[in-house]
Amino acid sequence: MINETANPSLREAIKRGWDWLVFVVQLISQVGGVKSWLRALGKLIHILRSHQQATQQSTQQPNSDDLSSFKSNAPRLEFYDSSNFPFVANLEANWQIIRQELTQLQGMNFIEYSEKFLYKSGWKTLGLYAFGIKIERNCELCPETTKLIEKIPNLHTAAFSSLEAGTHIIPHTGYPEQVLRCHLGLFVPDNCETRCGIRVGTQTRNWAEGKCLIFDDTFEHEAWNKSDRTRIVLLLDFKYSF
Repeated sequence: MINETANPSLREAIKRGWDWLVFVVQLISQVGGVKSWLRALGKLIHILRSHQQATQQSTQQPNSDDLSSFKSNAPRLEFYDSSNFPFVANLEANWQIIRQELTQLQGMNFIEYSEKFLYKSGWKTLGLYAFGIKIERNCELCPETTKLIEKIPNLHTAAFSSLEAGTHIIPHTGYPEQVLRCHLGLFVPDNCETRCGIRVGTQTRNWAEGKCLIFDDTFEHEAWNKSDRTRIVLLLDFKYSF
């Protein structure tokens, strides 16, 4: 039995790992196949191990040891200039195609995000790629979007991420993966500047339809939607080295 007071890092890692296991089961049930299950299980073990190491460090600083693809002499940033990433121009040029396919789905196949302790309700995702595993059934529902994201070098994760009105995702840190995260705004509430946004480390940004935000989610971050409309982005994780 785990001593909860003596080992809070391990307790948190196990809790997050369990939440992820439930989420992975949901995702992989849409993929099928023994190989997919084994790949997902291996990824889960990696997440548990790396998160236990990461929680021993400050939540405000990314774990550079676990992000070996980043050069040690390059500064880690909270937000990155999206114009420095060639794939962004193609996404932003075709964002309305992506939104049209999303609209045709009418919310089907969305599932609640796994880590329920981060929010009360209202955070849902529709996975396209999970840990590099293609979720065939969902990708078939949005073929043009799939073609666009598969052009992104080193794609790791892809999903539609929905934040319903009144939802607040509390401050947390991501898993120490060798990735950066991109949000492409698809449905963004009006007057987003005051009602709907994301904080990463000490910086706050707002989404805009047809525009990408790129950030490092190993910094502490949170998101909120205080409007009366749902915010939806295309969420992408991609492996990156400076």
